[in-house]
Amino acid sequence: MAHVSFKSKDVDSGMSRWSEYLSVEEPIPSAMATWRNMSADAPQGSSAGSHKHLQMEPVVQLSKVAEGLLAKMYRLNSILDYPDPNTHTFSDAFWKAGVFPNFPKICITMSKKFPEHPNKLQLERVDKFGLDALNENAEGYMHNLEQWILLLLDLLAFREQALRLILDLSSTVITLLPHQNSLILHAFMDLFCSFVRVNLFSDKMPRKMILQVYNILHIMLKGGRDCEFYHRLVQFVDSYDPPIKGLHEDLNFVSPRIGEVLEAVGPIIFLSTDTKKLRNEGFLSPFHPRYPDILTNSAHPMRAQDLANVTSYREWVLLGYLVCPDELLRVTSIDVAMVVLKENLILPLFRDEYILLHENYQLYVLPKVLESKRMAKSGRTKQKEADLEYNVAKQGSA
Repeated sequence: MAHVSFKSKDVDSGMSRWSEYLSVEEPIPSAMATWRNMSADAPQGSSAGSHKHLQMEPVVQLSKVAEGLLAKMYRLNSILDYPDPNTHTFSDAFWKAGVFPNFPKICITMSKKFPEHPNKLQLERVDKFGLDALNENAEGYMHNLEQWILLLLDLLAFREQALRLILDLSSTVITLLPHQNSLILHAFMDLFCSFVRVNLFSDKMPRKMILQVYNILHIMLKGGRDCEFYHRLVQFVDSYDPPIKGLHEDLNFVSPRIGEVLEAVGPIIFLSTDTKKLRNEGFLSPFHPRYPDILTNSAHPMRAQDLANVTSYREWVLLGYLVCPDELLRVTSIDVAMVVLKENLILPLFRDEYILLHENYQLYVLPKVLESKRMAKSGRTKQKEADLEYNVAKQGSA
C-alpha cells in the first residue's frame, strides 16, 4: 500500500533518500569538486582534513537537493496553473489538472479551515454530492495526490537535515569570514540561502489543501485512521504559515553568525557602488587615475576576489536580514541593507517565481526591528532607574 512506501522513505534520513535529486549523471558542482580535490591532495595522515571533507560534502549535496525541490514545486505550480493559496484563488485549469478532486467547495473549505481536522468540518453540509463522489472514487483521487504528499514529506525532511547541518557548521567553525574560511563560508551560505528559498517558495503551493484532501481520502479508505505522518505535516505546514514566521524561529539560533558574515561583506558592497573609489583603486582601468599615460596594477588581488563575489554577497544580505532581522541592530547593518534594497524590488526564488522584497521587509522585518529597539530602550531606562536608586541608597548610607 502507498503508506508503507511513505514510511520507509520517511525513516531514511540519510543522503540516500535524496537519490532522485542527486543524479550521478549530472556534473558535480564546482564546490563539491573542490572539496573532493582537497581531500585527494591532503596527506594520508591528515585526519582533520578528511573529517572536514566528510562534513562538507553533505552541505554541498543538500544545496543541490534544494534546487531539485524548487524544480519539483515549480512543476506542480505549472500543472496547477499557478494558484494563489493565500487568497484561495484557483482557476478552472487548477481543478481540471487532475491533481485534486474537482469539488471546489469541499477542497477550499478544508484548506480555509486548516489545521482543523477534516472529520470535524461537517463536509456533508458543504457539498453532500461532492462528498459522496469522493467516497466512491477515493482510491483514484488518493493515487493522484501521492507524489505531491511525498513532496511535502521531502520538504519536511529537508528542513530537518538542513537545520542540523547549518547548526553543526555554525557551532563548530570558529570563524566564518571571507578571508579566513572562504570555501566553508560559501558552502555554508549557499545552504542557508537555499534553505530560505525553498521554504519561501513552498508558500506558493496549496500545501494545506494537499494535506487535508489526502488525509480525508485516507480516512475514507482506511476506516477512520489518519495517515501516519499527518500530525507531523500539520505541525510543519502550520509553523511555516507564513514561511517567514517559521524561518525567523528556525534560524534564531544561527542569527548572530549570519550577522557576523553580513557585517564582514558590508565594506565590499559599499565599494561595489562607489564608482569613484573603484576607479581610484585601479579596478575600472589599467591606467593610473591621475596620470593617464602610466599603466598601473594598484588594484589589490584580494579586493578583486571580493568584488568578484559581490553578487553572492548581495543575495546573502537580502535573504540574511529578511530571516534574521535582529542583526539589523548592528552598527553598519542598516546602511548595508539600504544599499542593496535600493537596487532590488523583487527577490527571485526560482525561474520566474519571486516575492516582493520591500513588501516582505515592511511586513516581517521592520516590526521586529522596532520591537527590538523598544525592548533595548526599555532595558536602558530600567538600568538608569536602578543606577539612580543605587546611588541614592549609597549616599544615604554614607
